[in-house]
Amino acid sequence: MSEHVNLLWTGGWDSTFRMLHLLLEEEKSVQPYYLHINSRKSSQKEIETMAQIRNYLQNELPITRQLLSDTKFFKDNELIEDAGISKAYKELKSNNYLGDQFETLARFAKQYKITGLEFCLEKGNYAKTFIFPHMETVHYQEQSINRINIDSAPKQIMEILGSYRFPLVHLTRQEMVDIVKQKGWMHIMNMTWFCHHPILNRYPCGVCNPCMYVREDNMEWRIPFPQRIAGKLVKKVFNSSFILKLRNF
Repeated sequence: MSEHVNLLWTGGWDSTFRMLHLLLEEEKSVQPYYLHINSRKSSQKEIETMAQIRNYLQNELPITRQLLSDTKFFKDNELIEDAGISKAYKELKSNNYLGDQFETLARFAKQYKITGLEFCLEKGNYAKTFIFPHMETVHYQEQSINRINIDSAPKQIMEILGSYRFPLVHLTRQEMVDIVKQKGWMHIMNMTWFCHHPILNRYPCGVCNPCMYVREDNMEWRIPFPQRIAGKLVKKVFNSSFILKLRNF
């Protein structure tokens, strides 16, 4: 029986890359978890994307039928408020930008006590700012596990990120692209979704945070041309000092 891995899956690039590696390279069983965030317009698109990827894998790659468990779905409006997590989140984001999904996910992980939940943050700003300074790598059953060091990390970091493992913090998205091409997974990865505000529930908007990150990662080929232009026009305003202050308010 292969080792069981709990994976936070959204149908996005990073978590799908990790899932493919676990299923196809390591032949490990995967238990996906998905948290439905009501305020996020992309939730329905993410759910549809995960269903599309799952159907493809199980129809075309029979090994995944036994390894990939049914996704466990949860809703953010069923989460319990947590004053400690809210306080920690506000303190962290007062110094560096931190998306509000991190507070929601921290409450989710704490409430449901999911052991060893993998959070697929790539080697970007979040990892460099909040994870690398407090990370430890431990070896367990012939694998390396990246996690927050409980003995040295500040309480705020432990409250927000202490529940997770971080399997992809050593990889950039471009490095993932190279691996995907080498493994022949690009047709699967092209099914993944990233935009928070899809147009007609079909096209990336080009201006939300994930769309901007896609361009910064040299993957703007994933965004239709008109939305690329719109995104570039918005970028200067988005990154202005005034807007940055509003985002951290």
